[in-house]
Amino acid sequence: MKKILILNDELGTQMQIYLALCDAYKVEIAEDLESVMYYLRKMKPEIFLVDYKLEQLNSHGKDGIDLLKKIKKKYSDLKIVLLMEAEHKTFEENAHANGADGVLYKPIKNRNLITNVNKLAQLRSSKVCP
Repeated sequence: MKKILILNDELGTQMQIYLALCDAYKVEIAEDLESVMYYLRKMKPEIFLVDYKLEQLNSHGKDGIDLLKKIKKKYSDLKIVLLMEAEHKTFEENAHANGADGVLYKPIKNRNLITNVNKLAQLRSSKVCP
């Protein structure tokens, strides 16, 4: 079973994602940046869903792109999807240029979420098993 890690400040969105994906994937929810690093090392997820505007990052003058670059440097095979508000659409191109494998806009629609995650999961497995 493929593994997915979620980091999102909004409990409602976090639970929606978890419930939409938990039947088909092993889903873990990280509480903060420290636990993300723990899960990346121990769980080795294939897909990471992360909020672009995390409060933990904003308080240090950073955003999801900064986190994306840091994680992609060490875990280049990890598929990362940024969760953004529609008002941040202008950052989508920058997100892809810095390694984002996908962007989903809030409010997230389960159909879009499942379709995008399934595509990324297939891409990952086709690389591993030619």
